[in-house]
Amino acid sequence: MQAPSSSPIIVRVVERSEVSGLGDVMIQAVGLTGAIAIGALGFGICLASGIIAYRKLRARRMTDADAAQTQSLGLTPTSRE
Repeated sequence: MQAPSSSPIIVRVVERSEVSGLGDVMIQAVGLTGAIAIGALGFGICLASGIIAYRKLRARRMTDADAAQTQSLGLTPTSRE
């Protein structure tokens, strides 16, 4: 058996925080919000492009028989001669 040592062992524990202040938290929050906003904007643009392309293709495929079944709202000006 060993005799106990007379000097104690001292261990210093230093904890480091990744977020050091309110400014860092705000920067991270704005970064996340910006990423979500850019993602939503991109999704909206893609969805709108798809809807517009679908409507244009559908209008091109419309035959004379289909056009006869639709009713004009008279929103376009008529030409005066």
